[in-house]
Amino acid sequence: MANDLPITTSEWEVMRIVWTLEKATSSEIINLLVKKRTWKASTVKTLIGRLVQKGMLTATKEGHTNTYQCAIAERTAMQEEATRLFKNMCAMKNGKVLAELIQEIQLSKSDIQKLQDALTAKEQTAPDQVACNCIPKEETTE
Repeated sequence: MANDLPITTSEWEVMRIVWTLEKATSSEIINLLVKKRTWKASTVKTLIGRLVQKGMLTATKEGHTNTYQCAIAERTAMQEEATRLFKNMCAMKNGKVLAELIQEIQLSKSDIQKLQDALTAKEQTAPDQVACNCIPKEETTE
């Protein structure tokens, strides 16, 4: 991500709003999040400030109001977050975790078709077994 800093679940909430609106004032973000969460305006302002510091949002002064825009594309941020997550897991367990995620999340028929196409293509070059990446190879006993 921008500056390679992970963002919190609460910060993701702010980012999702700004991605959806493309640009937003702090008042707009606050009004939407107050309806969605039980947060106070000061909490949302703190989250916005953190996201600006992390380089995830940019602020443009328009009169007495700041307008915020995302400094990173939504798809890029999601891809980087997913990559970060899977890099923190044992490579041998990635497939199982993905299968469990697919069972848990809502997918459209077109999403399912894209997944099936990607898996069919991936199968052509997939190894029979994925090696563990938890400890250096020379430290494992075979």
